Amino acid sequence: MSAASRSALVERLRKVLPAARVGARTEAVGLAWDGDAEEIAAALRNRTGFVWLDQPRTRLFADPLVRMEVRDGRARVQGPAGTVEFDARGLDLVEAALEAWGGAGGAVLCGYLGYELGMELEDLATPRRRDGDLPDLWLGLYDWRVESDGDGWRWIGTDAWRRVRAEEVEGSDDFAGDKIRNGRTVAGATVATATGGFCEAVARTVERIRDGELFQVNLCRRLETELAEAEIWPLYERLRTISPASQGALLRLDKGRAVLSASPELFLKVEGRQVRSCPIKGTRPRGRSAEEDARFVRELRESEKDRAELAMIVDVTRNDLGRVCRAGSVKVERHAELMTLPTVHHTYSEVSGELREDCAAVDLLRASFPPASITGAPKIRAMEVAAEEEGFRRGAAMGAIGWISMGGEMELSVAIRTATASAGRVWYLAGCGITAESVPQEELQESEAKAAAFRRALGEAEARVAR
Repeated sequence: MSAASRSALVERLRKVLPAARVGARTEAVGLAWDGDAEEIAAALRNRTGFVWLDQPRTRLFADPLVRMEVRDGRARVQGPAGTVEFDARGLDLVEAALEAWGGAGGAVLCGYLGYELGMELEDLATPRRRDGDLPDLWLGLYDWRVESDGDGWRWIGTDAWRRVRAEEVEGSDDFAGDKIRNGRTVAGATVATATGGFCEAVARTVERIRDGELFQVNLCRRLETELAEAEIWPLYERLRTISPASQGALLRLDKGRAVLSASPELFLKVEGRQVRSCPIKGTRPRGRSAEEDARFVRELRESEKDRAELAMIVDVTRNDLGRVCRAGSVKVERHAELMTLPTVHHTYSEVSGELREDCAAVDLLRASFPPASITGAPKIRAMEVAAEEEGFRRGAAMGAIGWISMGGEMELSVAIRTATASAGRVWYLAGCGITAESVPQEELQESEAKAAAFRRALGEAEARVAR
C-alpha cells in the first residue's frame, strides 16, 4: 500500500473515531472476583462484541469502540461518529487502524483475520460465497478488557477516548445476582459433510504432487448442521470441556453470528521485536487404552511421512519469517516435539526470529499469512489447489484469531479446530496435510479424529458422513 493510500485510509478511520488523546493513561485494577473463566465469561457474554480468548492468560473483551468488517475488498467501519464504507483490503485496513489509533497502550484490535485475506495478498481467485458466510475480517477496537493469569482477575483500560472505569464493569447488572447458567448439550445433532468426494480429492492431489506440481497441500472437509442462536454458548462450553485448548476462543460478532475455536496452534506471537510461531503437523487419535495410546504415539514419532510434512512446513515458516526478520535471527528452537491433547496426538515445532527495525506486526502478517501449516508448499500453488478441490470459502476457520495491540505486539492462533455459526447453522473444517505418501482412506480417518471433539460437543450419536 502506498503512503498516500494509507494516509487516505487513516483519515477515513479518524472520521469514525479520532486519534487517541494526547497524554492518555492506561490503568490496571485488581478485581475482587473469585469466579473461574467460564463464570466470568458467562456474565459478560451478552455484551456487544463479546470476545473470549481462552489462552493461558484469559482475556475477555466487550463493548468495542469501533467494529470493522471487510467483505470482498469492501470495508464497513462502525464507531462513535457513525458508519463509513469504502474499498480496502483487509491487512491495509489493519495497518491504517494501527496508525489512526496508535499510542493508546491499553487498547487492542481483537477478532479474526479470515483465510481468504491471503488470496487478497496474492490476487488469487476465491470460491463463491454461500449464504451465511462471515466477512473476510472482523475486528473490534477495545479500550478495556478483563484478564486473568490464574492468580486473580484484573481490569485494564485506557482513557484515550472515553472514561470507562473498573467499577462500572464490576458493579454492573451482569454481576448482580445469579447470572451464571449451566450449559446444555446440543443433543441429537447430525453432521453432514458438505464436501463430497474427499477421498477422490485426496487422490487427485496426490497425483499432482507425484507429477511434481507441488509438494504438500492442506485439504479441508466441511461438516455442517443446524444450530439455533441460543445453542452457541452451550456448544462452546461443551467444546472447551471436551477439548481444552491453549489458543481457544469464542467471538460473538452479533446476533446469531459467532466463531468457536479450540485451536492448540500458535500462529504468531510478537513481544517487543521477538517473534514466535509453532506450526503443527502429524496427527494420531488417542487410544482406548494406555497400550493403544502408546502405540499411536510411537507410530506418529516413527512416521517418515509426518516428519517430512512437518519439515516442509517448518521450512515455509522459516522463509516467511525470514522476509521480515533480522538476517541470521530465524531459528528452529524445537522440532517434532510431541503434543498430547484429549482427542489427538500431534507433533509440532517452534520457529523464532527478531523483527527488523524497519518492519512491524503488519509486515509480519503480510509475509506470513495465511499460516504455513494450513496451506502447503509451495504456499501459493497449494492455496490454489486447495480452493479448487474444496470449492468453499474457509472464512474465519484456517485464518487467525487473537489480538494486536496499538503498540504493535500481538498473539494470533491458527484457527484450526474452529467452527462458524451463522444463519441458524454451524460448520466446522477438518484439514489434513496431503503429501505424495498420503492414502485417501487414512486421510479421511485423520480428519475424523480432528473432528471428534466437535461431534461430541454437538452430542451427536451417529453422524452421517456424505461421501
